[in-house]
Amino acid sequence: MCAKRLLLISLVFLVLGCLSEYLLGVPFSYIIPLILVGCLVCSVPFKSQVLFGWLLALFWMSWGMAALAPHLDKNLAGQGIAAFDGKQVVVEGILQGRPLMKAEGQRFELQVEQVYSNGTTFAVDGVLLVTIAKGQGPWLSGDRIRCPAKVHLPRLLGLPGEFDYRRYLALRGVQATAWVHEADSIVLMRGAAVTSWHRWIDALALRSQEFIRKNVPDPDQRGIVLALATGGQQEVSPAITTAYSRAGVSHILSVSGFHVGVVVAVWVLCLRWLMLRWEWLALRIDVRRTALLSALPLMLLYLVFTGGAPATARSVLMLSAVVLAIWSEREIDSLDALQLAAFCLLVADPGVLFDLSFQLSFLALWGLLVLTPLLVAPFDRFIVRGWQRTLLLLCAASIATVLSTMAPVLDSFHQVSFSGILANLVIVPLLGYGATVLATAALPLQFWLPSVAAFLLKVSGWLVLVSNGFIFWISRLPVLHSFNVGPVDLLATVVLLGLLSFIRSGRSKAVAVSLLVIGLMLVHLWPDAAPDGNMRIAFLGVGQGDATLIKLADGRTLLVDGGGYLLDSNKDFGERYLVPALHRLKVKQIDLMVLTHPHPDHLGGLPAVAEQFRVREFWQGESVGSNDNYQRLIGALNNQHTTLRIVKKGDRVQFGKELVLSVVAPQAVAGGEGGDNDDSLVLHLQQSSFSTLLMGDAGFPVEDMLLRDGVGEITLLKVGHHGSRYASSEQFLARVKPRVAVISVGAGNTFGLPTEETINRIKQQGTELYRTDQQGTIQVETNGIGFTVAPLKTEPALLATVRHFVCNILF
Repeated sequence: MCAKRLLLISLVFLVLGCLSEYLLGVPFSYIIPLILVGCLVCSVPFKSQVLFGWLLALFWMSWGMAALAPHLDKNLAGQGIAAFDGKQVVVEGILQGRPLMKAEGQRFELQVEQVYSNGTTFAVDGVLLVTIAKGQGPWLSGDRIRCPAKVHLPRLLGLPGEFDYRRYLALRGVQATAWVHEADSIVLMRGAAVTSWHRWIDALALRSQEFIRKNVPDPDQRGIVLALATGGQQEVSPAITTAYSRAGVSHILSVSGFHVGVVVAVWVLCLRWLMLRWEWLALRIDVRRTALLSALPLMLLYLVFTGGAPATARSVLMLSAVVLAIWSEREIDSLDALQLAAFCLLVADPGVLFDLSFQLSFLALWGLLVLTPLLVAPFDRFIVRGWQRTLLLLCAASIATVLSTMAPVLDSFHQVSFSGILANLVIVPLLGYGATVLATAALPLQFWLPSVAAFLLKVSGWLVLVSNGFIFWISRLPVLHSFNVGPVDLLATVVLLGLLSFIRSGRSKAVAVSLLVIGLMLVHLWPDAAPDGNMRIAFLGVGQGDATLIKLADGRTLLVDGGGYLLDSNKDFGERYLVPALHRLKVKQIDLMVLTHPHPDHLGGLPAVAEQFRVREFWQGESVGSNDNYQRLIGALNNQHTTLRIVKKGDRVQFGKELVLSVVAPQAVAGGEGGDNDDSLVLHLQQSSFSTLLMGDAGFPVEDMLLRDGVGEITLLKVGHHGSRYASSEQFLARVKPRVAVISVGAGNTFGLPTEETINRIKQQGTELYRTDQQGTIQVETNGIGFTVAPLKTEPALLATVRHFVCNILF
């Protein structure tokens, strides 16, 4: 069996093993791989390639599962750190890696050894991702520090399609996050006991970053120069990041194979030129091979200096294989080098498979190697040469990169830009061959020729300025938006590239690719199920906020509130959470959007929804908002000519024969800007004998008014004000007698909601209680007579069944 096939089998089944463990989460040890090693040794005398191949495949699959299992078991469990969730403690530990600079603070990973809480010292083994809100310190890898921090275990909100941040951290070896208000509160206990080369390079990188900050004063230019020269993107402003992303050239901001290749190529050419100028040396050594070999330590230094990102590591491994092949005068196969790089990285760290930068870098390079020749082939008969050939290759490479990375980009960012095909023609020369080379060359010169280094950095900043102007212009072009791309499309991309890479027969390749494309089209074009006559009410798990999605029996959709962040975080809650959840729930348009009141935990997600979905009608009370988010919402609704209505008590709308939505509160608004929770709209939804009361943030005064109005019994109560003690009084609950109550509330919130007294009042009525902080999204389904209530399942039923079978039967 040839070495190429062995490498391919090993890589494919190593990936399958990692995926199986990630999806199923079964307990797995190294015993099975060890047994399979023995079987492999025993199979050698039989000289059976088929037997050896299957045993090798099973070995690497079991190795992938065994290697990934400890990451998930240990880090998701949280070790001892879980006991301090939500507490303000003092932590002491060793700094892991280089701190990342942020706009106002820092972020680093801390290997915690001790925790001080309430006068007691606890020995803890775990890693914290520490964020400093304000200030920066001179800490380096290996330093022991002590700091006051608030520990937090990341939790899922319980929304469909939600990003699992806790599992993402677990794969990086992080058990929890911690928040430090100021860098001044951190005490350096002692420096690293041993000054390692890694620590020395980290110090060099931090010094270089300070040199760049000093000589590139403009923040927009400085952020990109720092990203190109040192690999840190933390100072690139959100506006610039968004513009480069919309222009389809965000890849240029992260150090990848392109940057490594450019730096190495410049180094080798310059060194070769210098060596050829020295006649004595040129006559005694092979200048070409020596210059190539010198690139190996340079690439390793560049990898560590820029932070060791997966894309950079992949490039260094590949280029190292190519350099060694050229040096030893052996044949080079780019696909083999790519497989070898992937295999080495996965063996070293199986969790890297689920890192987006790893996926994008490998798919991009794979696409370049496979798709670029196919795109160029039709033009070969025109015998294109010179600059025309270069332009053709650059355009083909851009198209190949966009096509090969489209699935993961749409899955993660929900948009992809084809304008990058044009933008690359300008940005690659400006930033890739220009600013990157100049800024990287300036870093070593800062020690011997600081004035020359400063000049090179200023020229780099000028190139960035020109680039930014072009990018802001081209980013106005339309981009492709889609929320319907998922793991199936990513799998199809990998299979497609595999078919193009490893099937030699042209006819077989055409048939296989055609079948794959047809199957993928059927998956996306298969019609949704017709309405079944039931109404579904989903109380979305949006944390400390409110959002209720109602799908009527005839297929129409109502959205009441949109959740949001209580404090301004410069993040779009709707874009990050609510919009993807609505797409996963197969929402096509919003027939009626209701804003109960303009508080940020009810308003925050609605602007993004209004920008992404067609909204036919919008309701709000007489209390209106005044902040930028509210203005953004109204602007988006006006742009699509949505009917805007100010509603009040007594307004109602009829949906079909038996379904009525009524506004039952408030009676009047004291102020004009909705500053009081009792200004919140209260909605009553009635379908036959099933009725729902959505209380918003209304409290006792509104409940007293409803009692005076003669409110009757209801089936379902959305508890007012997230379970506050000032809502859901005994008299109110005794009158409405809800059979089911739902509280929308965030886990571990600082308000202590829901309060115990409110929970007790609800339970005393014999009401069945559901909470979004404990059960995630709660879905109620009714035909107008009977109903069911259950947490909404956020994973495919087939996957849940397989996991149950494997964990409970096989293990």
